[in-house]
Amino acid sequence: MIRRHPASVKRVAFVSGIAGSAAACALRATSSAAETLQPLRIGIAPSDGVTSVVYAAKAGLFEKAGLDVHIETQSSGAAVAAAVLSGFFDIGNSSITSILLAHDKGLPFTLVAPAGVYDGKVPFTGALVLKGSPLELGKDANDQVISLASLSGIGHDCFSAWVEQHGGDWRTLRFVEVPLSAAAAAVEERRVVAAEAATPALASALETGKFRLIPVYSALGSSFLISAWFTTRDFSSKHPEIVRTFARVVASAAAYANTHHAQTAPIMAEFTGIPLSSFERMVRARQGTTLVPSLIQPAIDAAVKYGSLKKYFPAQEVIDVDLQSRGQ
Repeated sequence: MIRRHPASVKRVAFVSGIAGSAAACALRATSSAAETLQPLRIGIAPSDGVTSVVYAAKAGLFEKAGLDVHIETQSSGAAVAAAVLSGFFDIGNSSITSILLAHDKGLPFTLVAPAGVYDGKVPFTGALVLKGSPLELGKDANDQVISLASLSGIGHDCFSAWVEQHGGDWRTLRFVEVPLSAAAAAVEERRVVAAEAATPALASALETGKFRLIPVYSALGSSFLISAWFTTRDFSSKHPEIVRTFARVVASAAAYANTHHAQTAPIMAEFTGIPLSSFERMVRARQGTTLVPSLIQPAIDAAVKYGSLKKYFPAQEVIDVDLQSRGQ
């Protein structure tokens, strides 16, 4: 059953199985053995980085694995995290830094699967600036206003690292929060000199010919985890098999999605409401297939250095213990 929620928050429901209306983007399992499926409620902050799970739901992979998955969207990773903590969602998706900050504060979150992985060879996120601007985000960024999708997100550390590596003073940067969907407008209206942007909104902005991309995320490394699937330690300890099954399905779906952009583009266009033509032309987010500490540690190190985290800790601390022991 799909629960009803306040209309003020946009939600799109998915249930493993059959595609519903395009407006609702809903899937519902219709297997005669549906009553034997394990229910799993998943919260998503829409982005191309969640393609693996959206594809898995659409293709019925969760249902085949014994899970009755309900997926709903919320406006931000922070909203998803709050809903997971309250028990409204069993598993959620958010930026890696948001989960690291929660861990730093003692909140009982644990990572169960990778989502979006940054690839410096084909960046799908970074700093959006006006095409005619000489800005390189070095010394010329000192004392300037820059927008981030979330003030507590990984973008803060990526911008800070890039500016420092290019001769600027990251401590002078003035950050404001602007949704990814409004990033291009903020730059064009000169309310900010640069804005954090990511596909698919990034692709739409670049297609206008008014902007260019500065790959500030590359300041942290050529490859690292930028978003992930997480749950609470309580849910994981009580439902270890569900968590393991979810992780296995995500890994399989991610491997498929990374090599079948043409096939997943219509699914994500329907899910996000972004025109299919944009998905077909844009650089797609790389889907993570393995949850390993080496992909998480760069974000921790940068977050500590640039003040997002209060203290250092090894990446193993935030990965689900059961998955680590089984080599998932």
